[in-house]
Amino acid sequence: MTDENNAISFPHFEIGISAKPTDLLARFFKHSKESRAATRDAKKILNVFPTDYSTLEFPCSDEIFDWIREICRSPHRRPGTSEDRDAELWIAERFSQLGLENVTMDPINVKVWTASKWKLNVEGREIPSFFLVNAGFTGPHGIRAPMVYVGRGGPRDFKKVDASGKIVVADVAFPFLPLGFLAGFLKLLHETYHVSNPDGSLGTFKRQYLNFVRPNFIGGSTIEDSREDDVYWNAYKAGAKGICLILKNQPSNSNSHYGPYDGIMKPMPGLWIGKYDGMVLREKAKRNVEATLVLDGTITDGLMHNVWGVLPGRTSETIIVTSHHDAPFKGAVEDGSGVAQVLAQAKIWTRVPREQRERTIVFVIDGGHFYGSLGAYQFTQDHADITRNTKLLLTLEHLGAKEVRERDRAYAETGNLAYTCIFTSPDPMVIATVRNALAMKPPRATISIGSNLLGNVPISDAAGYALGTPGIPVISWIGCPYYLLDEHDTLDKVDKDVMKSICETVSEFIKPYMVNFPVK
Repeated sequence: MTDENNAISFPHFEIGISAKPTDLLARFFKHSKESRAATRDAKKILNVFPTDYSTLEFPCSDEIFDWIREICRSPHRRPGTSEDRDAELWIAERFSQLGLENVTMDPINVKVWTASKWKLNVEGREIPSFFLVNAGFTGPHGIRAPMVYVGRGGPRDFKKVDASGKIVVADVAFPFLPLGFLAGFLKLLHETYHVSNPDGSLGTFKRQYLNFVRPNFIGGSTIEDSREDDVYWNAYKAGAKGICLILKNQPSNSNSHYGPYDGIMKPMPGLWIGKYDGMVLREKAKRNVEATLVLDGTITDGLMHNVWGVLPGRTSETIIVTSHHDAPFKGAVEDGSGVAQVLAQAKIWTRVPREQRERTIVFVIDGGHFYGSLGAYQFTQDHADITRNTKLLLTLEHLGAKEVRERDRAYAETGNLAYTCIFTSPDPMVIATVRNALAMKPPRATISIGSNLLGNVPISDAAGYALGTPGIPVISWIGCPYYLLDEHDTLDKVDKDVMKSICETVSEFIKPYMVNFPVK
């Protein structure tokens, strides 16, 4: 599903918010209005909601955490690498051991971009940096040029400077979600959207930067179809030799940002710079100080796989339960935690006799989330017979993550769980299911919002499935800690003690679909 230049050939999801919280609120009001009819029907469904499967057997938290530990044995699981291949084989073996049928590994061709050396030197001093994934290489000696600062790098910014032959320095600022305000507001509209806040950790003034959303560098585009505010392509069009992007409001001095992970190979070399190091670099760039930028590595052909298996039910109507196995770093939260929760559901439902499983469950651990969600999309193309007959797509990502905030320029745990979001389709059965699950097994710090509130499809691994099968009903449960895309995503960031309770909530999403209950 890639062309000769390795540009992804399927439609990418579009982010619908900018850095302005007012844009988010405007979209919220619009989607709240659109979902009212579905909500009225959901209330009718709740009056006759099924309550079977009260005696499911759940794996303990220790067992679920052990699965996370096993998949995180390597330093990363980047698409197409041998490290990710080991994870794929391990998952396939677990699926078979748990009793799934037709365990399959569907191959997908990718380009494996590997950085071997990166460095930024300014006035004899090395500025800490991290590679911009899929960017162009400089060779081992790098490039030397004056720097120029362009702010956020929009068209007006580039009109003020001459970037030709220079190293561009720009800011990338993340939008923030006013979590506390939104949670309070949602309570007024709880019949449409839902809040689960049993420990009160979603306070009124709580907010969260969406550091997987880069409004001026969304990704998913080439020079031909880039947005006018795309700082990377604006710099390239202006003749820049390289680019350094400052993580302006990342809550630490971390620079190991793995994005945008769209699978598109780009021509110009680039580096990420941490917030505080960026303050120093910004001032030097304003004075056009010379810098040497090095980014060297290789691009080779590689292979990744969607790993999946089937648990047959009484009918061919399907539930898909999924997460992704690839990860830019250790990936305990992103997405060892999601893989483990999928395995937990496989273990639970294989213990239920087939005659008590109304629908077939297809368990998928897809590849290429960090390749533009290619694996999820490819599954819909390879198995359209399954996805067209799917009554629920349930994606699980980053669950049980510990919340961190900045202290002394580093991450510090708060003692709370990172907030989670449930992208919920405007479908009566889906809305009723989410509302019931949050009432039966309320998770901490969780809000349910419209599946297309932040974009044209959920901003999660559900995106590839939703683009490949428009209209597929979605429950996409995803956590959003600040360390998702950096090297601090390690085993200590997972709260082992909540693994079983999360598993119980996930089961509540599945139960209504596993009884003889009408689902459109």
